[in-house]
Amino acid sequence: MKHRPLRWLTRGLGIAALSATVVSAIPAHAAPWDGKQFNFVDPRFQQVWSQTDANPNGRSLVWGPRPWFDYREFYKQSPNGLRQVQYFDKSRMEINNPAVTTGPLGGVTNGLLPVEMVSGRVKLGDAETSDQFDQRAPAAIPVAGDLAKVNPDAPTYASFTNLATTDGGSHTADQHLGTKVGTTLDKNGNIGLREDLANQPGTTITAYTAITGHNVPQIFADYEKSSVAPVDPLAAFGYPITEAYWITAKVGGVSKDIMVQIFQRRVLTYTPSNNDPFKVEMGNVGQHYFQWRYPVLGTPWDAPAVYTPIAFGSFRNTSGHLEVFTTDANGGSQSAITAGGAETEPFSMLRSWDASQFAIIGDSRRDTGHQQLYRLSLNGSSQTRLLSSSANDFNGAVSPDGTKVAFASDRTGRVELFLMNIGGTGLVQLTSNTTTCTTQHASWLPNGSGLIYTSNCGGTYQIYRADFSYTQDQANSLVATLINVKRLTNNAANDTAPRLSPDGSRIAFVSDRDGNAEIYIMNSDGTLQRRLTTSAGSDGAPTWSPDNSKLVFESNRDGDYELYIITTDGNGQTQLTNNTVDDRYPIWAQ
Repeated sequence: MKHRPLRWLTRGLGIAALSATVVSAIPAHAAPWDGKQFNFVDPRFQQVWSQTDANPNGRSLVWGPRPWFDYREFYKQSPNGLRQVQYFDKSRMEINNPAVTTGPLGGVTNGLLPVEMVSGRVKLGDAETSDQFDQRAPAAIPVAGDLAKVNPDAPTYASFTNLATTDGGSHTADQHLGTKVGTTLDKNGNIGLREDLANQPGTTITAYTAITGHNVPQIFADYEKSSVAPVDPLAAFGYPITEAYWITAKVGGVSKDIMVQIFQRRVLTYTPSNNDPFKVEMGNVGQHYFQWRYPVLGTPWDAPAVYTPIAFGSFRNTSGHLEVFTTDANGGSQSAITAGGAETEPFSMLRSWDASQFAIIGDSRRDTGHQQLYRLSLNGSSQTRLLSSSANDFNGAVSPDGTKVAFASDRTGRVELFLMNIGGTGLVQLTSNTTTCTTQHASWLPNGSGLIYTSNCGGTYQIYRADFSYTQDQANSLVATLINVKRLTNNAANDTAPRLSPDGSRIAFVSDRDGNAEIYIMNSDGTLQRRLTTSAGSDGAPTWSPDNSKLVFESNRDGDYELYIITTDGNGQTQLTNNTVDDRYPIWAQ
């Protein structure tokens, strides 16, 4: 049976807990794709940032000019296993426990991002046990200068793996107070010496940190004391985990000699050829870590908003089954991206600031006759099955950070919601109905902390919201449940196909409460439900535009299914496709 839902690049080189959730309207924060990337998601983050960067007075920045990505990342000791994080050019702020308001940064912490990138160990909790970190390859990302694509020969975080003290005891150095730093390091980890660089001002070692066993040259020691005032330097920097080394890296396409030292929380760079006060700067650790942790999302600080097409299913090339097509928002450039022997249709969009990573998550019967989940590139060149099963797996909704897929499956004998890593690992069942409920059509909250979905337990489909509670989130192990379940619609009609707007403020859905299937819209807490379309046919499958202002939907008002666009105030409505076959199931921003 077929189951269907009824650029800035800042000058230079470069503190997440989910409280016991009260189900209410979802605020429009700086989630990845809501058009408000520069908002502070928590006032405490803004307070910490304001102490140093609201009025930098001509000096180099401590965090960056503004935040640009927030999310709820897994952390074992945080409420529901999720902590609030927000990324800046030069670091990431975190709130591990929202109840804690004491400490140097008022309950905000500053991640050990350099330690993670050098060691490859993504920290998932307070302990050092294997269940509280995820081992990856060390970050092959330049520690300073331009992006790797134009800075390929610069040393990376991985270049420091055998030189850094990340485990509390290895790779320490003897005390060398009074000597000058002339040691060089290349991308392959080779050590050299340049006396000319040792004679640059400020290279004399004036401090030694016995806790981690590393020397600090004068120019970095002085910067630590003055740059982050009134913030506690230890809270901002942590302890040094390497010695200082001279490297060569491209900055703005120009090769420069740069002295670099990695600390637990920051990277410091000294570029003698820079003008004061930009000779010493914070490295862009936040940018670097984001690239490493979320490689599919690209580099938002170095790229404009990427064009987002509309994908849909159509019979126009194959009368017996749907294939996936794309079009622009004006109905132009319509082209097929799949052509197989069995039905393929889209469900969600994996968005990225890197156009080559953009993808459609859909399902197809091409391999087994069952619906199976696929990742489809926008140009049709790559079509990869995400999971192999003998069941029907469908409605694959990719998370906003591109790491997970929530989907519906009949593998237990009835349709339930499941969750997995996008690579097909860590499969976990989210709903387990004791009756003959059918639960499907998930839509992610923009910060990744929960889902909107539809379920039929009593004869009609109704819309629900629930929050995630994680106890594990590793590459090969995922343990999560849905909690705080709230029913958002409650009537005798079918309310189906919910899609949460990119900013998290509203839900578009389909209802037949007024006699036939029409598009409705409501606040994300279920309030202010209103009808958006009125037609003699059946309208369905609404999907949001990236800027939250429009919906694309399907309608058979002219005799067959075509795609239409409507503004969310209901005033502007245009037809997007026009042919003699069905065009169905559009997706746009989600």
